Amino acid sequence: MPGDNTPATIDSTFVVFDARGQAAPIGVTPGFRDELNDRFGDFSGKLLVSSFHFEQDWPTWECHPHGDEWIGLLSGDFDLRMDLPDGHDGPRSVRLHKPGAFVVVPKGVWHTAKVRAPSSALFVTPGQGTLTRPVEPYESQPRASPDAAAPATPPAHTLLRLNQLNLVCRDFDASLAFYRALGIEIMESPRGVDGIRHAQAQWPDGLQLEFDNEVLARFYNAAWRTSEGKSQGRSRVVIGISLPTREAVDQRYAALTAAGYVGRQCPFDAFWGARYAIVSDPDGHDVGLMSPLDTARKTWPPVTSPAS
Repeated sequence: MPGDNTPATIDSTFVVFDARGQAAPIGVTPGFRDELNDRFGDFSGKLLVSSFHFEQDWPTWECHPHGDEWIGLLSGDFDLRMDLPDGHDGPRSVRLHKPGAFVVVPKGVWHTAKVRAPSSALFVTPGQGTLTRPVEPYESQPRASPDAAAPATPPAHTLLRLNQLNLVCRDFDASLAFYRALGIEIMESPRGVDGIRHAQAQWPDGLQLEFDNEVLARFYNAAWRTSEGKSQGRSRVVIGISLPTREAVDQRYAALTAAGYVGRQCPFDAFWGARYAIVSDPDGHDVGLMSPLDTARKTWPPVTSPAS
């Protein structure tokens, strides 16, 4: 307010710096993420200065493909873990427990936090194209010693995990409005100049509800690029199943299609770094088969998937 000399605080007002170094404060409100999209588009060339308080481990990994991220501790104690590619000589885990301690996460590196005590941190983030993926339950389990007895082979279904539901929205804004009215907190990714729109909601156990517009669906699902009728070739729901390896995606897809189930999208290396395929269940619902993500295999801008 004009004439008000009370300084803003970083927990109530974030700041966006553009490519020229000019600052634009933005109030932290329930709809501030939508305001970020409306005011700053795809966030190209911009940095977001923000702060967050967290008392539990982050439920996701995140990755910033367009620049390094700076993270500084304000209070608390947590480990910042990084999924560095093979051959990288940097630390894979950095403990931040003294106020003022900071870490720089390299461009394109997936990272997450394991909390030792309730913490607050300051972030300087190149927000364009930010990606997230759920933390897998097995990532937090200790590895068995080489001398430990080999465990019994687990049942096949324990190697599968329902981790994601994708909705392909006919009217993207209307869909987000409905689910927000339902009480779900949804974060929309910055909009791209190519017309792609994507948003997601995250549950503490890692389950994700994702929203895609039809433009994005055409990149990862060949059925959306065919002339088939919508009732036969264009499911608006994708049930996401996580598989343990990239090879498992190809093997499961081959087994299902050999058994007579319809393949919507043959296995391919998807732009977000996973091996991915889609099959159809008997009622026409799409089921996505996805491997763990490999940062080294990510590509941008997205490349259209091969025809099935």
